[in-house]
Amino acid sequence: MKKLILSAAAVAVAFAVPAQAATLIGAKIGADAWFADAKVNDTRNSDDTATSLYVAVEHFIPLVPNLRIRYNDIDTGSVAFGQTDYTAYYEILDNDAVAFDIGLTVSKFNAGKFEGESFSEWQPSLYGNVEVGIPMTPVSVFGDLNFGSYDSTSTVDGQAGVKWTLPLIAADLNLRAGYRVMDYDFDFIKNSDGKVKLDGWFAGVEIDI
Repeated sequence: MKKLILSAAAVAVAFAVPAQAATLIGAKIGADAWFADAKVNDTRNSDDTATSLYVAVEHFIPLVPNLRIRYNDIDTGSVAFGQTDYTAYYEILDNDAVAFDIGLTVSKFNAGKFEGESFSEWQPSLYGNVEVGIPMTPVSVFGDLNFGSYDSTSTVDGQAGVKWTLPLIAADLNLRAGYRVMDYDFDFIKNSDGKVKLDGWFAGVEIDI
């Protein structure tokens, strides 16, 4: 996994310079409501309406990655944690037809509770995002994925959806909806299998400056 992370970073740097140079500076700020069905150790748990907040900053400086920070608040009853994702990424493509980003994420799991046990951990993962615009419309489809396997813990967090863009005077307002899946196997949970899966529909808004 470590070799895979280093290889992905090298490829991203090699191809990212032209795309980065085309952007001066920009930011995205968004919030999603996620209506998730939860399973803990393959047993259905209570449903959860989770909140996801994020901000991303992109700039023109070559070789220096862009930054996205996303916070997720998860509470299914027997499992609860805050998850903050710190993602450094490069724009491989960035045009009206296709956008593609690749990078690395480090996730902090804090204030964790799993069936009575407490936990607090850091986990790395690979990050990818793709967005394809539908010609002659303000609509695009998107997908992003974080995939990690480190120190016997595996994490998969992915989503796919549709975005509708409404131009404003100084920014764009994006309305988003789609489906998201978290599938985690926490090895650091001592007295349990540590399997958590959440999946369900989400809806949100985003300001693109």
